[in-house]
Amino acid sequence: MSTYKEQTLNKKKLFSQEELLKIQPEFFMPPNYDFSHLESYFSSIQNLINETIPKSFFDNKNDAKKFFLNLNKSLPLFHFSDFKNPPFLFTFSFLCFADFTHGVGRFTSDMISKWLTIGKPIPINGQRSLEFKFKLFPKRGYFIAQYFINIQTTKDLNLIKKNITSFTEELKLIILSVQHARHINSISKLSDEQKSLLIQENIFSLLDKSSKKVSAFEQMEDFIFKISEEKKLTDIKNNLAYLMQQKPNIYDRAIFDSLHNVSMLFKSSFTGSRSTKHVSRIIALLYLFKKSILNSLTNSNVKKRVVNLKLLTTNHQTLKKKVLGILIVMNLLHENEYFEKRFILESISHLIKDFKYVEDSYIVDHRDDKLLSFYLEIEKTKEDEDFTTNEIYQLKSKLPDEFKGRMKKVLNPIFLPRNEEEILRNIIVLSKQLRYVKDIPQVIITYEKQTEKEVSFNVILLRLIKEGSISIKNLFSYSKSFLTFSLDESKIVGILKKKYPKEANIFKISLNKFLFLRRDYSLDLRKARLAVASELMQVLGEFRDFNGGMLNKQTEALEQIKKIMVNLKKSEEFLLENFFYSIRPGIMQSILESLVLKKFFSMFLNIIKQNVSQKKCLYETQMEEGYFFIMIATNNKAVIDDIIMSVNKLKIKSFELISSSLDYHEVKTLGYILRENDNEKIKIFKNAVICKNFTNI
Repeated sequence: MSTYKEQTLNKKKLFSQEELLKIQPEFFMPPNYDFSHLESYFSSIQNLINETIPKSFFDNKNDAKKFFLNLNKSLPLFHFSDFKNPPFLFTFSFLCFADFTHGVGRFTSDMISKWLTIGKPIPINGQRSLEFKFKLFPKRGYFIAQYFINIQTTKDLNLIKKNITSFTEELKLIILSVQHARHINSISKLSDEQKSLLIQENIFSLLDKSSKKVSAFEQMEDFIFKISEEKKLTDIKNNLAYLMQQKPNIYDRAIFDSLHNVSMLFKSSFTGSRSTKHVSRIIALLYLFKKSILNSLTNSNVKKRVVNLKLLTTNHQTLKKKVLGILIVMNLLHENEYFEKRFILESISHLIKDFKYVEDSYIVDHRDDKLLSFYLEIEKTKEDEDFTTNEIYQLKSKLPDEFKGRMKKVLNPIFLPRNEEEILRNIIVLSKQLRYVKDIPQVIITYEKQTEKEVSFNVILLRLIKEGSISIKNLFSYSKSFLTFSLDESKIVGILKKKYPKEANIFKISLNKFLFLRRDYSLDLRKARLAVASELMQVLGEFRDFNGGMLNKQTEALEQIKKIMVNLKKSEEFLLENFFYSIRPGIMQSILESLVLKKFFSMFLNIIKQNVSQKKCLYETQMEEGYFFIMIATNNKAVIDDIIMSVNKLKIKSFELISSSLDYHEVKTLGYILRENDNEKIKIFKNAVICKNFTNI
């Protein structure tokens, strides 16, 4: 049932300014309490509210509903006194919601002291504050505070004049960010595990002696230490759990400082073209995403990639159009991992088309050694076009997996001096291959190194010098090859039939490595080497790739599987390559029938799409003439190790048993193909692999 006051608001009754601003405190007086001496204080707060709320909020038709709607949209509001010649008293005040802003008074006091005159702490000589409600609008609680600062010197005055605008903008952003974060936290349904983690976190916060505390928290600290001597810590946790459930926002007293640190990432060029509420929402979500990931990792023994993603639609004030903001927080699994803007844009382009990056919208936070945080915006290529519902769904549902597959590791350059003994041995081996005048050149291609932009190979080429033979150097200079050629040495190492010199050429070939980066930004050395061999054929003519025969057969086998799996998606094609090269023994990659490999990979695709919990292992089996297939998926590496040990004890011949072991995000898979028709042997093998807690899909 609505109250009388709410009914009057609905009827749009007009009120005077004095009636609109009439307040009542947010606390109850004890019985028989003498209220008279507080009336002057409340009266002074009423005057302060009148000063803080701009005159533009009032007009001759003071409609209460419209007034409070405009007021609430504009909060927090700030007001400071006029500047005068020192010495004089400078006042700074602000008005904000009381909900989700506990601690804002103390934080603002710290901000004024540390940041109003940057580099020079300034003392606060006095302050007043009150949590209250407007009598005409009792639905919301408000908080107002005012600080008094004595300005003694012209230098202090000039510093305040210079910083006051940016200071109030920063403070507004932080207050809104905290409101957003606490509001989201209050409506989120936390599991028992998450609540437990929050309790532990806040106990450590309360007991943190290194942090600066006001007297109330110092008393709380002493109190808890005294209790801990008499009661078990679990009892304290239970009490705090109850308190946090009632008012969880009270105990996270570090949130203002945390969000202030995050807000420092956002420069004026970014915040100037976006609404303060939008920026504060980004900051709040960044804070909550980081907290969520760190909490989940603290309670988990499994190292796994966690990606928190949020899509935010907003109006870009400079472009005057809607843009889509993408907020990402993910954890690092290894110290040498990194992620950057182009990886994000490539991931997006893999899912949707016709978009472009919004200039100067990229924000990155590398300050935490365990987490990476990113924000950027994209817009549609065509004017007056918005992202469709399906496009947003594709980004929301598939981007996290795209990011997981594109994390890159920094590789240290390898220092490996040229091995003259190995080169000489290879020259002798290749020289022995040139036994007849019609023999084609013999080539060995080996990987040398990679730099930031290129990958290099060493090439040893043995050939017979005949009439009209052109030097290797000239052959490259006449060609229009994309390979970079660098000759190390060219010498005669023998003579065939006392007429035809055997020439050994040792040279280095370099090429752009970005052409051979896989989806996860690993370098596909096989493809790069095949490209080198193919291009050398164009430049030098026909030759025998002495150490590339097996590579060519593997590549041909992989391409054959791709041809018969015509409906493969790009992401599945990437998985197919990983799966193919995980097959052991390695020789089976090139000699196993394509249809058998297709079935094996199809089982892998099917099992990784299942929901694999930590408490059970999934498996799938199939039989074909002469082959028994089994594919296992689990989150527990120990299970995989146990199965491998059990299978090894069977001492099955290597050509009768083919295996594949591959990780897909947090899921570990292990597959076997047993080349056997004997049902009894198949049963023995299956019993060695399948445990009692396995579930057949």
